[in-house]
Amino acid sequence: MTTARKLAEPVRGQVDVDGLLLSADPLLMRLHLRCGGKEGGPLAVPELAELCRLSRRLGMNLSRPVQASDDESRIEMWVETRLASPEKANALSLSIIDWKEYAYDESDKIDPARERDFDRLEGRGAIRTDAALRIIAQQMPGKAAQDFDVIGRSLLDIYDVIPASANARLLEAVAERQPIRNQRMRQKIEAQRLFVLQGYPLIDKAGLFAGYRFTATPDEAPVAVPDDQPASGTDIKRASGKLISDSLFGSQLGPALRQPLGKIIANAETISSKLEGPLRGDYASYAKDIASAGRHLLDLVNDLSDLEAIERPEFTVAGDDIDLVDLAHRAAGLLAVKAADHQIRIELPDEGEKLPACGEFRRSLQILVNLIGNAIRYSPDGSVIKLRVSAEPGFARISVTDHGDGIAAEDQERIFEKFERLGRSGDGGSGLGLFISRRLARAMGGSLTVDSKAGEGATFTLSLPERKKS
Repeated sequence: MTTARKLAEPVRGQVDVDGLLLSADPLLMRLHLRCGGKEGGPLAVPELAELCRLSRRLGMNLSRPVQASDDESRIEMWVETRLASPEKANALSLSIIDWKEYAYDESDKIDPARERDFDRLEGRGAIRTDAALRIIAQQMPGKAAQDFDVIGRSLLDIYDVIPASANARLLEAVAERQPIRNQRMRQKIEAQRLFVLQGYPLIDKAGLFAGYRFTATPDEAPVAVPDDQPASGTDIKRASGKLISDSLFGSQLGPALRQPLGKIIANAETISSKLEGPLRGDYASYAKDIASAGRHLLDLVNDLSDLEAIERPEFTVAGDDIDLVDLAHRAAGLLAVKAADHQIRIELPDEGEKLPACGEFRRSLQILVNLIGNAIRYSPDGSVIKLRVSAEPGFARISVTDHGDGIAAEDQERIFEKFERLGRSGDGGSGLGLFISRRLARAMGGSLTVDSKAGEGATFTLSLPERKKS
């Protein structure tokens, strides 16, 4: 819905040389406050603040269209700046002579539940901010629910930048709508909790800056290696009172690979979506292929990291109370776009059903995402993938059935071996997914099996211990 205001008089304001909003008519003040500003504070509408800075830097009056946004709408304005008169040397005047508001469509909104499932699947936290860096949603690693206490507060009121000298670089990146890479942050309330934040600017359908989406991974500072420990190409970290030796890949190569791959994927997706302007169709297709290849490599890095984790002697999983029906819907939601690309329908248990089980939430979701992803990869376009739940004494079960080529009896154990792909190539798999999934299922006290015949599809069944009644 568009609201066009017929302004009888221009909307006026004054900004001093330090960017403080000295005065503002009600309409401008309302926008300023919605963007996180306060009376007498710096002008909080980034687009207007930048226009004021430009006018001062050029030493001239400007008149141009400006687009801004708050939590409720996108606003198009025509703004004129006027440099200070001699008697008001510090003041710059703003006059807004046109004002149109566009309410956000439901399709512009990002489904926060789906985003949180992606992050929990990867063991990360998530923070979503608006254009003024106010927190809209936050769920950190190890937390079962959103942190509603911080919503509406500035990110920099909740976290300290480490080192403090990086604060200016962070603000500069935000002002220029640039990605934020590997920024260490410390929670002000829980000073011992350190995180590494990766932030990506969000652009709405109109091409306007809409805030940031951050992922947060716990950051553990390495401790010194004791004198009686042999030196090697590994990092030693303290966890739960024990020294744990991290492999070279997990502590060094994995993070070193994820950063450039993330940048390649983000830039390729920006190009393919034509956010920066028109582009030849074949170039957009090339960029899409680059992003796809980058995601494949990133998946491989993640699989290798998981492989190292599950093969450590000290590897354990949590015993969360989970619901397999809920997990089925979450996993299918994460792969809905991939299924739609192949016109594949995922048939799910009724949402009203419940099947309690005991297993780590993130790892159980990881197994289901792998099973459904494989079913999509090997099923014909236009087919149906069915998820069914059932119970047996002591166990809760969920099965994923596809209509692919099936698996011969002699190959049904081989597919659970490390790097085994039954001779398939070019399908985007690493040959580690089923190996890792079975190891995870067994670590949770359950199992992962397959029932199939060549040419008749396959059914993979995850069994987990039933939830103990209190």
